[in-house]
Amino acid sequence: MAVASRNKNIRTARKAERSAGSSKSLQKALRILFHMGQNGPEMRVTEIASGLRLNKTTVYRLLSAMEKFDLIERDPESERYRLGLKLHELGTRAAQARTLQSEARRYLTELARTSREAVSLAVPGAGGIVCVDRYDSAHTMISVRTPVGAQFPAHCTAAGKAVLAYLSEEEVGAILSNNGMPRYTPHTLTQIDDLKNDLRRVRQRGYALDEQELERGLNGVAAPVFLRNACVLGAVGLAGPTQRFQGREQVEKIEMVRETARKIARSLGDRTTWFEA
Repeated sequence: MAVASRNKNIRTARKAERSAGSSKSLQKALRILFHMGQNGPEMRVTEIASGLRLNKTTVYRLLSAMEKFDLIERDPESERYRLGLKLHELGTRAAQARTLQSEARRYLTELARTSREAVSLAVPGAGGIVCVDRYDSAHTMISVRTPVGAQFPAHCTAAGKAVLAYLSEEEVGAILSNNGMPRYTPHTLTQIDDLKNDLRRVRQRGYALDEQELERGLNGVAAPVFLRNACVLGAVGLAGPTQRFQGREQVEKIEMVRETARKIARSLGDRTTWFEA
């Protein structure tokens, strides 16, 4: 027992050391990004290492790692580094999400009041579809709740599919590769071809459905919020008991989310052409 306990303690200590090492590397990488942002636009490894008092080998290793994710770009001729366009993309999306969230709030609260269902707001984020706002309903019991700041299961939620349908194939592939397509219920789409067909239908009709794909007895509808040139900014979603998403009731809920999406887009100054049912 003593040997087993000692071995367990050793494994725990080593795991903590690895975690601490990863944390330190992350902190150094962030310091490099901030330093380059303040002292750029282009810098050599020696300049960065000297300015931050870091080992040149460490700086080079971290720059190379960030280059793989397009956070850093290297000029092969001058051997200088600069911030990558991915940072601009992420920053733009963060700013858009904040603007969307603040502009959408009054429309989401009204939608929650009139529909008496759970309401959510989703946006494309780094590696997935992120919930940026939600309003739960006392009339709807949901077991699988996606908290604000967390990622929706993109392949089996109405809000997730309403965003996926308007992303590029590369972006969709990256999200699915990162998160997979796990089965939650017998209705969950777990094959990429089936999902692509469903996303095609979303584009044709202008809204997405979740028919007990994430949770038994739970349905959802969602509509995309567009910017100029039909660029999707996010999606508004409703979720509730399956029996309340049938026939005429479902038609009414679809129109509710589509009209809410239109209102949000108009409040953001968008003039895009909307899909008509």
